[in-house]
Amino acid sequence: MRGRRIRRAGLACTPAFLFGLGAACSGSSTSSSAPPDIIATPADNVSEISVDYGPPAAGGYINGLFTTVTVCVPGSTTDCQAIDNVLVDTGSSGLRLLGSVLTLSLPAWTDDSGTALAECDQFISGSMWGPMRSADFSIANEHAANLAIQVIEETTYPLPASCTGTDISTPDKLGANGLLGVGASLQDCGAPCAAGLGRYSENPGIYYACSAVTADGCQPAAVPVSKQMANPVAFFTADASGTIDNNGSIIELPAIPAGGAPSVTGSLVFGIGTRANNALESATAIRLDDSDDFLTQYPGNGPPSFAFIDSGSNTISFLDSTTTHIPTCSDPLYPSLSDFYCPSSTLNLSAKIQDTSRLVTLTVKFSVANAMTLFSGDNIAFDNLAGPSVTPQSAGSFMSAYFDWGLPFHFGRNVFTAIEGQATPGGVGPFVAF
Repeated sequence: MRGRRIRRAGLACTPAFLFGLGAACSGSSTSSSAPPDIIATPADNVSEISVDYGPPAAGGYINGLFTTVTVCVPGSTTDCQAIDNVLVDTGSSGLRLLGSVLTLSLPAWTDDSGTALAECDQFISGSMWGPMRSADFSIANEHAANLAIQVIEETTYPLPASCTGTDISTPDKLGANGLLGVGASLQDCGAPCAAGLGRYSENPGIYYACSAVTADGCQPAAVPVSKQMANPVAFFTADASGTIDNNGSIIELPAIPAGGAPSVTGSLVFGIGTRANNALESATAIRLDDSDDFLTQYPGNGPPSFAFIDSGSNTISFLDSTTTHIPTCSDPLYPSLSDFYCPSSTLNLSAKIQDTSRLVTLTVKFSVANAMTLFSGDNIAFDNLAGPSVTPQSAGSFMSAYFDWGLPFHFGRNVFTAIEGQATPGGVGPFVAF
């Protein structure tokens, strides 16, 4: 799900409910191949993740990466709820949970004047509306206290007319019980949402102050960074030994066959270089720009595209058929198949990844298979599922062609995401590494 920092509108995961850095970042060009499959063993900083069908109400999710989180009423150790089938998303920051699955009564999250806040989250495939709440958060044996989260529902405050875009606020449309945003940003918007509103403001107007429960009771508002939805990882507290795993995370998934797999289990590891099980080792760091982007050049003689790694996207999305000469799928019974590439045979391709300063270059190999062939079986995890990046935009998104290294990129790799401003052995974030 691409929706963090709103400086670039997001790519939601295109749910396919079909058939159901410092010195470490400088140097010369190198070539990248997938490292050995090393999945972390259970530990205090490790949460199990799985690629599976997701919540029953979704009807089957292709390439969805899920985990379980626990939220509690602030200050309570007993008034808590574990929620499964939460999508792990490195393309956003913050915890969002469907109101239909949340049974706790959580206090409102307010601005400095005590007015309740709500948010209209904009992703490429749609928008999510709901109030902000305060909660204590836990995953594995990591904890963050009094965290701002979003409850996705339209009953507390009616959906305002200014919150536009296709509504993806239900289990069948979202395909998950919520989103756990563990991207490289500290907040989901940052300085733009703190700017004053007005015609020439950079404020995208995604935050609302709600003074009444009427249809016009919520109005766009400037919200200071300290009151915005934050990346839970950055607010983890120290354990009994004093270890703090708050500088980033690692997604570890094994390699899978070319034809896919019915399910995949891996690890979400918290911290980078804070313990023996989260060292960077031989991973190469790619520094990110102010929008958490880097560059990807494909084809080799083409111009570079802005790019990002996003575990919440279920494809590798890049360019369009006119540029790539790869046909999209077509079936009148399933119009959404046009979101996927359908070459006549599997293509083995490569692209160059660079940081935006072009100090580091990695050559990455990837494959593009015929999506209709992949979907014809019972598998739901694929490392060669791809599609065009120029898709219908929600809410007037200004994203053009881009290169989204979605979940297929993660199979057979340990992919690190370092949070902005946080120190790591690879330098201060933000960066990604693999």
